[in-house]
Amino acid sequence: MRKIKKIILHCSDSDIQEHDNIQTIRRWHMNRGWKDIGYHYFISKDGRTRWGRNLATYGAHCAGHNRDSIGICLSGRKKFTKYQFSSLRMLLMQLMKKYDIPKSAIYPHNHFNRHKTCPNFNVKELLLTL
Repeated sequence: MRKIKKIILHCSDSDIQEHDNIQTIRRWHMNRGWKDIGYHYFISKDGRTRWGRNLATYGAHCAGHNRDSIGICLSGRKKFTKYQFSSLRMLLMQLMKKYDIPKSAIYPHNHFNRHKTCPNFNVKELLLTL
């Protein structure tokens, strides 16, 4: 298993109902020539958490930071649900415990790319609830 040091949070950049599924995101990524979806987890509007890439495999979600991170994507651009945030909190708690990741190692995608707004929600505020 690879050494995981951080978690990077993303959004799918679409509030269109038909895009609220991992198959659509996987198709978008594979159409770009990627081997699979770039994220390790995807959380739909109803709060269901879906597996993306295997955790043993590097992600394709944040240039320069894929080797040592887990990528989590919430469906949406500006509209997220309480169910998504509830599921995200549970998932983060599990991953932090399993991989000994501190809260300080959970980042928004835009922390690493100033040209991005992703994940379009306040990660610092979310971390206060963990």
